[in-house]
This record gives sequence, C-alpha cells and structure tokens, in this order.
Amino acid sequence: SRARREWEAARALEGARLPVPEPLAYGEREAADAPWEGFYAARFVEGAQGFRAALAGADPARRATLLERSAALVGALHAAGFDHRDLHAGNVLVALGPAGADDLWITDLHRHRRGRRVGARARAQAVARWLHSLARELAPPERAAWLAAYGGAGAPARWGARVARAEARLERRWRRSRARRCLGESSRYTRAVGPWRGARARALSPARLAALVQAHDEALARHDARVRKRGRKSLVTAHGDAVVKETIAPDRRSALRTRLWPGRHAAGYRHAHLLGVLEVPTARPLAFLVGGGRVLTLYEDLSALERLDARVRTAFAQDPRGAGRRLARALAAWLADLHARGVYHGDLKAVNVRVAQGPGGPRFCLIDTDRCRFFDGPVAVRRRLKNLAQLAASLPVVASRTERLRFYRAYARAAPPGPDERRVARRVAALLARKVVVVDDPIE
Repeated sequence: SRARREWEAARALEGARLPVPEPLAYGEREAADAPWEGFYAARFVEGAQGFRAALAGADPARRATLLERSAALVGALHAAGFDHRDLHAGNVLVALGPAGADDLWITDLHRHRRGRRVGARARAQAVARWLHSLARELAPPERAAWLAAYGGAGAPARWGARVARAEARLERRWRRSRARRCLGESSRYTRAVGPWRGARARALSPARLAALVQAHDEALARHDARVRKRGRKSLVTAHGDAVVKETIAPDRRSALRTRLWPGRHAAGYRHAHLLGVLEVPTARPLAFLVGGGRVLTLYEDLSALERLDARVRTAFAQDPRGAGRRLARALAAWLADLHARGVYHGDLKAVNVRVAQGPGGPRFCLIDTDRCRFFDGPVAVRRRLKNLAQLAASLPVVASRTERLRFYRAYARAAPPGPDERRVARRVAALLARKVVVVDDPIE
C-alpha cells in the first residue's frame, strides 16, 4: 500500500541520515469495499512551510542558501540511490531557523525507487521536475547556480541540455493539463450548467448564469445598448460584470461543424483560462455553454478599461515626449515578455488590448483570445513580425513614425527579432503595406 511504501522509504532515508519527518507508525488492512486501507503517521514539523513560500519570503542571501542546500539535498538523495519520483517544491518543507541554518525536510515518499544508483535519465527527469516546479520563481542565473550546485553528484557534460528537454516536456504536459481544467470538475470549475452542456466557474452561480443568458437574448431582441458587436460570426453583449459572446455559423458547413465538433469554439475560453494560469492579464473566463445549436462563452467584462488605441491617442496628443514615450516603452516590454514566454495572440489589434493603470505604470490585458497559441520556447520570428505589423496598423496616426521606431527599438532590445535589425524592420514594413491602416476610426 502507499502507507507501507512511504513508511519503508522514510525508514530507509532516516537510516541514511537524510532529512525526513520522523516516521512513527503505519497500518494497513484489507477492507470489504476496497483492496486495501492504510495510514501513515510521521512527526509534525513545527513551523514548517513549503519551499516555494520560504523562497518567496527570503532575502537574497537566505534565498541563495536555500537554493544551494536544496541542490545538495537532491544530489544526496540520488547519491544514496533514492529516486523521489514526485520531487517538486511542494514536497520539500522548510523549517526556518537562524540565517543559514534552515532545516529542509523531504515528504510524500510513496512514489519512489531505491537501488544502488540513480541513472542519468532518472536524475535528469527528477531535476527537471524540481526546476519546473520553481520555473516562475527562479531567475536564469539562479537556475544555472542550482544546476552547478547539483553537478557535484556526477552530472555529465551535456547535463543542462538533457534537463532542458525534460523540462520542456513537463511544461507541455502541464499546459495541456491546466488548459483542460476549465472544462471539467475542479476546485474552480464545474460541469453543472443547467440545461446546457459545458462548464462554468464555481464563483458564477447557476441562477446568475441563467440570468445572463436571458439578458443576452433580450438585448439581441431589443437591439439595445448592451449589444457590443453584431457580426457575421459572433454576437457580443455586455451586462455590467460579464460579457456574453455567442458564436454563430455563417453558412451550412459551419453549422454542421458546430454540431459535430462544438468543442472547437471553446478555444477562447480555454486560452483565457491558461493565460490566467500563466499570470498574463486577461478577461477571466466564466462559462462555456453548448445546446440547441447555440454556443455561448461568458467572460469577465473589461469594457471599463481603456482600449489601447484610445490610450495611445490621448497620450501622444497631450504629451508625446512624456506620457507617450512611457506608454510605448511599457508596451514594448510587455509584448517582448509575451513573446519570450511563448505566448502568441493571432489577432493582436489595439482594440483587443485593454489598459489599466497599475502602481508601476500601465498594465495591459488581452481580450478576444480565440486565436492564441502557446509555445514551449520563444515565439518564432515570423509570428513576432506579424504581431508587430498588426499593432502598427491598428494604432492611430497620432503616434508619429519616429515614436513608432522608438517603440520598435525598445522591443528589439528586449526580444531581439533576428540578427539583422534593418532587414527585420523591412519585413515588418512589407507586412504593414498589405494592411488597412488606422487613421482615426479603430479597426474592429
């Protein structure tokens, strides 16, 4: 049983003088309604917290010490022939002590392998799991320092590349898993959507969901101010705290595809959820509904936030050298960060970017996420150029050519688009020449 496996692993690690909470007891019995029942008890570690929380609250010196000690601990595990097959930051506890004297404890040991040695492949996978669990907390120099500290356990010369490949596989699996959670049962979402098929956020009650759908139908019937878009492929209505988007089929072929494969319309809903998981500001997804030949998606309403084209027009008209340039630098840094993290928005027009004022400057939020793509590494040059051209075409002409070049150079410094900056700039210009360019009215 899991209880016995954890007991045996804890006793073995205790005998090898590796830090585990003291094992106290385990028990198991055969039950009538299950193959086995079991329990495992270990001594409670007073004041312990998760490794990630301890790292977040540590000063730079203590942070470096914690990372170095965790690398030594993982190396000692592998040197002792112990492969913890669920090694991540949540399964290592930290009992804070005097500076430099924090105690680390290994937990959740039931998934393990023991032997004379841990092979190179198993070690690479274990290290990748550990680093992936801290991927959003570690800066590149810290990651490199951790690998260097672990390298004393006999890492081969091409160790870093092997770990990076294993980490990329974990990231793909993690993103697929997180992207699907909004369509199933989880702590945040449920499939209970009344007469519809689909899923909704648990924070959105069934009564409120039904009221929003009814309000959407009423707004469309009355053609009132709540209707934000009445296009060939979608109908959008706003209701204060939520937006309802109905996907419509413009022809019979599309209608048949919708009936046979309605899940493809959930792309924007899934992408919005995954953007939230990746901590990219976006409209929070509330529900995805399918029924009676209709497909509805509900999102948080961000219409109170200023659109990017409106903010650009105001900033460059009033203070081009001050507010305008600050906005352009912030936008360049945000877009470069998106591309560096492998996030690509296939319809990056200014109307699909909302701007909120945060404590550190402008904060940009993505909407209309149907055409997002997520890559393991940085977004490819071709797609980055397309995004640059889309933004350039959709921003009003109040931003002069000189200021647009400043924006491009700021973006290129943060995320170099290629070895030849001038050649890449010419490619952006060629793409832009084929687009409808905004003069005053926004491109919807």
